[in-house]
Amino acid sequence: MKTNKINIFYDTCIFEIQNIGGISIVFGELINRIKNINHIKVSFIGSNNLFNNLIFPNIKDGIPFIKELKLPKAILPFTPLLIKLPKWSIYHSTYNRYSFQKNITKIITIHDLGYEKHIMQSGIRRIVHLFFKKIAIKNANAIICVSKNTFNDLKNHYGDLLTNKIVRVIYNGVDPIFFTSQENSIPKSKNLLFVGGRHPYKNFKNVVLATKELKDINLIIAGGGNLSKGDISFLEKHIPGRYSFKKNLSTAEMASLYKTSLCLVYPSSYEGFGLPLLEAMAAGCPVVACKNSCIEEIAGDAAVLIKDSQVINIIEGVQRLSNESFNQELITKGKLQAKNFTWEKTVYETLELYKSIEIK
Repeated sequence: MKTNKINIFYDTCIFEIQNIGGISIVFGELINRIKNINHIKVSFIGSNNLFNNLIFPNIKDGIPFIKELKLPKAILPFTPLLIKLPKWSIYHSTYNRYSFQKNITKIITIHDLGYEKHIMQSGIRRIVHLFFKKIAIKNANAIICVSKNTFNDLKNHYGDLLTNKIVRVIYNGVDPIFFTSQENSIPKSKNLLFVGGRHPYKNFKNVVLATKELKDINLIIAGGGNLSKGDISFLEKHIPGRYSFKKNLSTAEMASLYKTSLCLVYPSSYEGFGLPLLEAMAAGCPVVACKNSCIEEIAGDAAVLIKDSQVINIIEGVQRLSNESFNQELITKGKLQAKNFTWEKTVYETLELYKSIEIK
């Protein structure tokens, strides 16, 4: 017999394969808030509870842990959940895992469709990713998309699998710490800021080449894992002594970095949401980004949107910020735009989804 308490099970997949990063931030914010709601019971499922998330070190506190078979990280995202869950419960995978159990509600979150659009990795990794992602979509009762652009991409690539499924757009939020900026009293440096991975579609090398042409301006690279030998070689060739790398920064450290940077340069060729856009705008850091995918949907008119990632376009985008009145206008607009995205709203809409599809 059903009770009024909602039982939600999250696998620990994303926290086991990513100790810092965008998707782990999304689920960390969601779970940290949901676990404290009285009529909700949250449980973790994983091979061990020793994972350490750098942004949410206490996320495991107060959450029961159900142990499953230990699997290598390389195949963990592609394996089905084999544990039988209580009837009527909700299984929300943190990384597109799937379950064949019939009497539970199964939910996945689609963050982007970069593999489908041939933007992200290729070869066998892409083939494997797409094969198992299709299984996860087929077996889900409901799907969350983090932007309208991602929703449209999902329909374009998997429209035939979405019949009788609930698909909702639920935006990500931004941590309130980014809004605590006192940017008027903190002098801006002459540093461009690049945040995240340096995969080819992120167009990192073009940011380096743009920095090379922008005299008296340096580049700060934050996150995205260690600099590769190729990254270092390229940086040393083009902007020796004009760059710095900061790894595994806390939320507070990231907020401070945004506040003191000249601007965030975000010339990605494709994004599913783009958390750094929100973080920068909330912190009073102007944004220069490419006008594609979800970027305009998230940034609105509060960023310098360039046609594409060509070096000259990045240079001209940054140079527009030399106009002080325009710069201040972007900062004001950015803060207002970022306030449209809160984790409280994300949690509320996710809970409404949980309630609406609970199996009868």
